[in-house]
Amino acid sequence: MNIRTWQDRLAVGVIYVLLGLLVVVVVYPFIHVLSVSFSSRGEALKSGFHWIPRQPTLDAYRNLLTYPYIWSGYGNTLFRMVIGTFLTLAVTVCAAYPLSRKEFPWKRVLILLLLFTMIFDGGIVPNYLLMKELHLLNTRWVYVLPSAANAFEVLVMLSFFRSIPDELVEAARIDGARDMRILARIVLPLSMPVLVTIGLWSLVYHINAFMDNLLYVTDQGKFVLQQIVRNILIQNQLDAFTASTSEVPPAPESLKMSTVIVSALPVLVMYPFLLRYFEKGTMIGSVKG
Repeated sequence: MNIRTWQDRLAVGVIYVLLGLLVVVVVYPFIHVLSVSFSSRGEALKSGFHWIPRQPTLDAYRNLLTYPYIWSGYGNTLFRMVIGTFLTLAVTVCAAYPLSRKEFPWKRVLILLLLFTMIFDGGIVPNYLLMKELHLLNTRWVYVLPSAANAFEVLVMLSFFRSIPDELVEAARIDGARDMRILARIVLPLSMPVLVTIGLWSLVYHINAFMDNLLYVTDQGKFVLQQIVRNILIQNQLDAFTASTSEVPPAPESLKMSTVIVSALPVLVMYPFLLRYFEKGTMIGSVKG
């Protein structure tokens, strides 16, 4: 029987209290945002914390979803999520697999160059001039091509590939398999945790990113969702919502909070399903890196 002393019980109680306070700190803003987004104009304009929306209404969401740039922002964000994640995985695999093989020449030099790119960056102005020379300004490809290669993700996948036993690869070579077949039939099926992890990192990055939009894109029809949200929250661009079907337009705070909920919805839906792969892949990359 496990008998605890009063010091152990006290320590466990303190831990539970601290975790409870942490939960309150994390959940508090979300409950407030969700409540205000569903509140009527009069309730949303009241100061203080909102636990439950009184006189709940969907006017804020109706007005928000009639804003055309919300849908174009969703489309552009979906484009960069799907295409950007695919390109990131393809480039990362193609870079990490050769570097993980012992017979690959100059791999130490290439790994040092990868580390160099993690420490030094060209800066905003050279990057802008590069995008201009590549004719990527005001195109959707500026969201996915510059971020297709990430040195940190290459090193994480390289560490995972090195953990795969060499005997499997040698046995496949004896059977006549070439590198592409070994990669497709042996290495990638065994690397599913780290592939899902890097894919999740890329998805979260593309969902939240807006700085490249701010620097390289001026066409509002090509804005990503986070840039639309930024314009609404920070720059108060709420004029487009005044032409509402309802006689009394929703409160600006309700529109802002509904925008936050709509923008966070993709992450809230996907993250629980990918969490177990995320944890496993992160631990493998960190322990064996």
